[in-house]
Amino acid sequence: MNLKAGIKPDTVETFGTLVFMGLARERMYYDREKGERTDKLESRIYNLGSSIQQGQIEVTLPDYIDLKEYDFMSEVELVHPRITARAQANGNFANIIYTIVAEDIKPLGQKGFDKKPQENKEPVGVGADKK
Repeated sequence: MNLKAGIKPDTVETFGTLVFMGLARERMYYDREKGERTDKLESRIYNLGSSIQQGQIEVTLPDYIDLKEYDFMSEVELVHPRITARAQANGNFANIIYTIVAEDIKPLGQKGFDKKPQENKEPVGVGADKK
């Protein structure tokens, strides 16, 4: 089985209630030609508490998402999460490493970020008459 796009979980059944626990670390790009880490941000990894997983999980957000600073233990939800897996060789054995990647983390119940505030669509000049 080849799951290139990862596994798209049912968030409620897989994670249950999620609470924000803070930023774990920032991952920087690694320059393979020079063999050194750069100062360019690749992603941020956050710690969340999960009621179904009965512990802490790490969620990776891409670099273009702003730093998340919510209250400790406030309920949050994931935007379009997916689970990827990779194998890490260890001698004659291999370990499977699961990574949870999401587009964003937002407070529970908050509507999408795509909506713009309502603009006043009153024509120019209307209401500006001063007598």
